[in-house]
Amino acid sequence: MAAAAAVLGCVLGVAGPAGAVARETPAIPKSIVATGTSWPAPQRGIVLGYPSLTPGAKPYLIMTSDGGRSWRRLAAPPVPYPADNNQPDATWAGGVIAVTDGTRIVATRSGGRRWSPVRLRGVPSSATSIYVGRLAIAGGRMFALVTQGSNGSSSAVVYSGQARGGVLRPVPGLSMTGGIAYGDISAAGALEVYLGDNYAAGRYWFSRDGVHFRPAPLPCPASKQALLGGVRQGRPTALCSGDPSDVGPGQNDKQVWTAPRLGGTFAPSGPVIISPNEHRFAAASAKDMTVATTGFLITTFNAGQTWTQQLTQPSGAYWTDLSFPSPTTGVVVCDTIDNSGNQIGTVYRTTNAARTWHALTLP
Repeated sequence: MAAAAAVLGCVLGVAGPAGAVARETPAIPKSIVATGTSWPAPQRGIVLGYPSLTPGAKPYLIMTSDGGRSWRRLAAPPVPYPADNNQPDATWAGGVIAVTDGTRIVATRSGGRRWSPVRLRGVPSSATSIYVGRLAIAGGRMFALVTQGSNGSSSAVVYSGQARGGVLRPVPGLSMTGGIAYGDISAAGALEVYLGDNYAAGRYWFSRDGVHFRPAPLPCPASKQALLGGVRQGRPTALCSGDPSDVGPGQNDKQVWTAPRLGGTFAPSGPVIISPNEHRFAAASAKDMTVATTGFLITTFNAGQTWTQQLTQPSGAYWTDLSFPSPTTGVVVCDTIDNSGNQIGTVYRTTNAARTWHALTLP
């Protein structure tokens, strides 16, 4: 991670004046490499992409209102592709689009016409590095999961503020410090926060309004890491996985756990499986769930009892933004390399709860 001065300079003062009007960009090139997508509704979504994943490449932001059959260009955020190769990502909800490259956050409340920095307040002076891992917008508020490094330890901290404001501050109590801190945020069905440390400890909260958080039983055993799948038909879901490579190089164990209600006790709903390390997990319903692993997607239609492999990537892939804006419609971004060594960023979409996927045609 970058040194504190460099990182904090990016996060607390995005290049360019606050509220600057975004300039017109050239026409969208063919075969943009998608790095992020966000869909507040089954037919409406945005895709953030770059002509290539090279430092300094300028972004493109496009929007669809018909499920990807046609697209129109929005003024792009001032976030060139970073030199540290963090994958820039976008979130769209409540009329606000937010973009992060891991070290800074920018947002627009005007469909891209104006982009402004979102500043993190309350970052401790002892922090030697920070990383913005996840963004979520719910209940008119924006949430950021931030990992802060300091003197050989790390902290996972949740920041929050008004989605239409420009400042996020630490949420009291929503943090964990240890050797290797991590976590996840889900706004699917309800707002959930999980934080863990070194596969030895964890904490979990939920909120119905984005302001008041209640602690609840862990979604996974403390020795496992949780990826939150969202609350579907009133049932919270989680994927509980072991330490990366705990059963072999690039592989670990996984198991679906569910709770009967928010605040209820989680229990396993299927057997333990072994597959390549996971990147994302999302539930379309209380039964239909998908895991994005390094090599492929795996989907269950019976809450983890059995699994089906889909979208195999021979060269491996980095998957982001797996989500289901409805019980049948889902999306995911797949970044990989083809046989010629070209970088490929594809947005896949399903309209039958992940039984089949098809690649969207981007401009």
